[in-house]
Amino acid sequence: MESINAHICVFRNILFPSNTYLLIGNDDKSCVVIDPGLDAERLLTEIKSSGLNPLAVLSTHGHFDHIGSAANLQREFNIPFYLHQDDYKLSQSANFFLQLARISHKIKTPQPDIIFKNVLEKIQIASFKIEVHQLPGHSPGSCVFKYNNYLFTGDIIYKNGLGPESIPKEDKVLLKSTIQRIFAKFPDDSLVLPGHGPSDTLGNIKNNNLELSLFVNNPINANT
Repeated sequence: MESINAHICVFRNILFPSNTYLLIGNDDKSCVVIDPGLDAERLLTEIKSSGLNPLAVLSTHGHFDHIGSAANLQREFNIPFYLHQDDYKLSQSANFFLQLARISHKIKTPQPDIIFKNVLEKIQIASFKIEVHQLPGHSPGSCVFKYNNYLFTGDIIYKNGLGPESIPKEDKVLLKSTIQRIFAKFPDDSLVLPGHGPSDTLGNIKNNNLELSLFVNNPINANT
């Protein structure tokens, strides 16, 4: 597990590379787990050895690499799992999509305890005040979690490049509109913490991610 700063650690999943984040409170003990990936045993071991106390698990969307350990965390720490309602069906098909991806692994499909239903919600988990922005495109219920100056963006925006071409339930026309909204909505000094790859400020991503810039600024065929 790597420390990004005093309030954020990132756990790198190996079975299917993805980022799981631990958002750490001011007491240095309580945390919120964001986008638990497929490496459940390693993640649980890391959390226990760190002495952190998870309070909740949140997923930016319902793909298997972002909910893979959610049920394990629910059971181990007796904590609630949060997901947007528009990705519930997608989350329940996680093992099917694992098969399609030819990954020899099965997860226990998590059942959300708390369902986001709106385009914008504000939640409080102990001292954590988090804004939940539904920003669809990558999936119907994709969300960005904003905490202070941090943006947990899931698979909407990466520091480098774009995501894979073929993603279940991805709408590229809607995704383009969503990215434009993110660029307009959030300050350039926001720290983007993506589901895959390294973090960076939103301003740097705007200026340096050429592939993303071309995607956002060029016309797109609605049928592709």
